Amino acid sequence: MRAREAIDVLARQRGGAVAVCALGMAANEWWAATKSEDSFYMHGAMGFAASFALGLALSLPHVPVWLINADGSLCMNLGCLLTEASQAARNLKHFVVDNGVYQTVGGLPMVNGGRTDYAAIARAAGFPRARTIEALDELERQIPAITAEEGPSLTVLRVDPEKGFLRTPPMTYEGPEMKYRFGRALERRLGIEVFGPQGY
Repeated sequence: MRAREAIDVLARQRGGAVAVCALGMAANEWWAATKSEDSFYMHGAMGFAASFALGLALSLPHVPVWLINADGSLCMNLGCLLTEASQAARNLKHFVVDNGVYQTVGGLPMVNGGRTDYAAIARAAGFPRARTIEALDELERQIPAITAEEGPSLTVLRVDPEKGFLRTPPMTYEGPEMKYRFGRALERRLGIEVFGPQGY
């Protein structure tokens, strides 16, 4: 399956989940599919979308949090799986878009490509539920149960590598603007205070 096809399925099933996207392909495809301002698009911190998503899940325990990760970003911070398993956030779903390459830098092959089983690593780390999905029809069949199950869970989405990092244009804002758009969107949607009286 293609990355956009997998992301489109997730977007249709998202419901009220807050999404955190790893930089590069995952963020670009999610933005293209949703144009969502109550999603956070990680920039300049490869591997740390997982830490950000876990922090959100723990601070907002009644809000579903989805991490839209990528295999390259996961490998930059594999230790996140230990932390996620130990914290056992019931509202956290971790999706890994696995295309087997570092698409951001021109499609260089992933280290140990084709042999690493991320779902098995997650299970060994203590995730109660982890699986790999390789076909679009399989994803469409399983996604209702995945969204309904208790977290933490990890779902690896095997997708075809594609050429052209900017084939899908990125979101049109970044940095401080992203912080404020995301924070204000959560304030409006959840009725919470993200920023203090001084605005940060």
